[in-house]
Amino acid sequence: MPSGTLAEVSATTDVDRIEAPITWKAYLMCAFAAFGGIFFGYDSGYINGVKSMRYFIRQQTGMPYPPADATDDEKKAFVLESWRDSLITSILSAGTFFGAIIAGDLADFIGRRLTIISGCVIFIIGVILQTASSGLGLIVAGRLIAGFGVGFVSAIIILYMSECSPKKIRGAIVSGYQFAITIGLLLASCVDYGTQDRDDTGSYRIPIALQMLWALFLAAGIAYLPESPRYLVKRGKLDQAAGVLSRLREQPIESHYVQHELAEIVANHEYELQVVPQGSYWSSWANCFKGSLFKPSSNLRRTILGTSMQMMQQWTGVNFVFYFGTSFFTQLGTISNPFLISLITTLVNVCSTPISFWTIERFGRRPLLIWGALGMLVCEFLVAIMGTADGDNPATVRAMIAFICIYIFFFASTWGPGAWVVIGEIFPLPIRSRGVGLSTASNWLWNCIITVITPYLVGSDKGNLGAKVFFLWGALCTACFVYAYLLVPETKGLSLEQVDKMLEETTPRNSARWVPHSTFAGEMGVTEKGTLAPEILEEVERKGSVKIPEDEDQTSKSQLRAFLLSSANRNDIYQLYVHPIKSLRPIPLTSAELTPTGIANDRRYMLFKRNPSASDPAKRLQRMTVTFFAELGLFTQALSESKDGNFTVTYNSPTGGPKEGGREKKHMEMAFNPDTEGLEELEVELHGSKTKALDMGRGVNGWFTDCFGWEVLCVYMPEGTTRQVLGNLSPNAVANGTKSGNSNSWFSTLAAYVPESLKGKQDDEGITFADCAPYLVVTQESVEDVSSRLPDGAEMDVTKFRPNIVLEGADEAYEEDYWGAISIRPSTATDGAPGVGHSGGMEMLLTQNCLRCQSLNIDYTNGIFAKDEVGMVLKKLMKDRRVDAGKKYSPVFGRYGFLGGDDDERGGRVRVGDEVTDRARCADSE
Repeated sequence: MPSGTLAEVSATTDVDRIEAPITWKAYLMCAFAAFGGIFFGYDSGYINGVKSMRYFIRQQTGMPYPPADATDDEKKAFVLESWRDSLITSILSAGTFFGAIIAGDLADFIGRRLTIISGCVIFIIGVILQTASSGLGLIVAGRLIAGFGVGFVSAIIILYMSECSPKKIRGAIVSGYQFAITIGLLLASCVDYGTQDRDDTGSYRIPIALQMLWALFLAAGIAYLPESPRYLVKRGKLDQAAGVLSRLREQPIESHYVQHELAEIVANHEYELQVVPQGSYWSSWANCFKGSLFKPSSNLRRTILGTSMQMMQQWTGVNFVFYFGTSFFTQLGTISNPFLISLITTLVNVCSTPISFWTIERFGRRPLLIWGALGMLVCEFLVAIMGTADGDNPATVRAMIAFICIYIFFFASTWGPGAWVVIGEIFPLPIRSRGVGLSTASNWLWNCIITVITPYLVGSDKGNLGAKVFFLWGALCTACFVYAYLLVPETKGLSLEQVDKMLEETTPRNSARWVPHSTFAGEMGVTEKGTLAPEILEEVERKGSVKIPEDEDQTSKSQLRAFLLSSANRNDIYQLYVHPIKSLRPIPLTSAELTPTGIANDRRYMLFKRNPSASDPAKRLQRMTVTFFAELGLFTQALSESKDGNFTVTYNSPTGGPKEGGREKKHMEMAFNPDTEGLEELEVELHGSKTKALDMGRGVNGWFTDCFGWEVLCVYMPEGTTRQVLGNLSPNAVANGTKSGNSNSWFSTLAAYVPESLKGKQDDEGITFADCAPYLVVTQESVEDVSSRLPDGAEMDVTKFRPNIVLEGADEAYEEDYWGAISIRPSTATDGAPGVGHSGGMEMLLTQNCLRCQSLNIDYTNGIFAKDEVGMVLKKLMKDRRVDAGKKYSPVFGRYGFLGGDDDERGGRVRVGDEVTDRARCADSE
């Protein structure tokens, strides 16, 4: 295998095992990265004091110092002109805007670390120019260049920390970046306070030159930290990504924790590339704006969320206090030392931010942003009212300063860190660097706009609004409050990959109730050995190492695949599912063994509710199916991580269950083929078809009894044991002219059109605990049609249809209704190769459509039939899927199937991606 690749990666379908426990090393490594916030904050803060220094004002304007007996008006007039103040302050933000956008590109090409180091180098060049300045031109040029460096660092530090931090402390770690910003602001205020009275160039050159120290510290330190593992996955360097995760999590590379986290990152990346394939440079930028505005998971919606989140952070008006606070307090005329008041507000900012380390993980991002906006708007309106009504009263001014400090407290503990945390979490890996870059650029764009217009709003020679400007900030904070309530999702406690899944499945207002129920590795494909499907590893490595030229886009795999799927009668296997225990949620597979009785190990277990006191003996064992026991939706099944041949059953308590702060989980290992010695044999019945089964005994029965809260019997149908297929579904029933049940239904007669050559010579059909046939086949196009009937952003969970095989590539939804037979051609088969069926493939006879019931309406999170739109799926399908007159209220979805051919030849192994063609169409035969 080529260097840089991995032969296999262990994967999991357990949502609780995709990340290693937290270590101090993770804290320290990510905390150092947060150091980048210091020179961001310092560079933003020092200019506030420098602009008010007497020497700097005289140097820039040429005005003499006011005499000792100067009037108040003369003292107030000794300030920078509004246009000069605006230019010096805002030019940094102009540089950071473009720097952040460029950084999004660089971070994907040269890596997160090198982009940060490059930003430090550019920043130092800008600082040198500022330090050497003695007039307007050089300081403006220096701040513009430094802005590019700050843009690099401010965008990519957030990205780097989000991609490296453990999910349980990611919010706290990224909040540390905001804390570092406040430290930088405080250091700037302290240095300004110490040099303000110097009557030489040292008054402003010392605060400016000190910035180089923070850039040197960050560049030197980041060089010793590892690259982001998610960047390495994006570049196809999976072996290096495994090494970095091992270093970050302090686990050996062979550890399940490292392997499972890597598998989840890889599977999520491949999933996102399938949704929005890679292309040319410009198309990769265009990917940031693809999708529906009304779908929370679309790239367009995420980009708008990230950029508007940073816009809103600037709209809070906090930078008015930090950029123009000293000038504003000077203009109030009742404060003897404006520098000291500015220092106090900065101290409040510093001391309040660490509160968010705990609150952002305890209460979540969404509540902090909502309540923070509410607190800020109240304080700002109070300051505006007091300043307008009685602004000349020193007591009133002191009260105004107190509420400004409370307002800063609310910002520092909520919107300050919260906005940075959210933008680092909401973007999928293929567009994450550009998404974070655009969001950070939005922050600086609005920072620039505010710094340009503010001097004109409050300058004594312009708008001279004074305290009235807080009416504007209060109104904008009101908009922040509404925005946070309607649009901000809750991402607390989720991995970055789980955030992707949450955005696909819920809305912002309901996001706090969402819990992970599957892994991307499980959905994309876990082999029976418990490893990530090798073809996924190969695809990610190939896409990460090969740049597809713009003029060769048509030959890329995704577009070639789309072309193949458009061919007549051609489909591919999209997903395979096995249900070891009937009615519990299935296990996704990348490959499976097809047998005459179904996918190997499918539905050989079944649960019954014991009713020993029932007077009718027939009712003492009640079959547990989802139609009547919605609680079955609380159970998931997954391949065992510890032992081949086993699977794990997990019980997830409802969200309102007994475990405070999360869902209670219970796990039990079971064998696909258990040791049956000593198990009691009994007779059970399903749909009138009786069979012998084995009681699994006290241990298994007791576990299920504890979960359900009533006495449960779990039975097992041993290999070689089957039950008879009753009714007219079996191919033999068609061949023999057998009719039963709803024989007058026109859909029930479709199987009669299956060509005799495909039926083979079968003995009486036998099945396991499957309802009507060994196989249920559906198409992804039909599933997507159901999703289109749901509210924007909601997607139908295909597992509620309980299929075994999902195909992709049908010309239209519900095309499978008319299929009489399909041919499955395994990828290992070649034309003319020996084997069963057609050209080395397998034939499957599709004999009847599946009629649906209320099990489609189940709420997997709470184990109930949903009351919201999720609970309306059955009704929505009734609108136009009532195609069987004999089953008016049972809409059709999916097709029952049996393997064709002779008994000794039927079966074989198939994989996701194998070619499938419909060889007989019932409608065509009519």
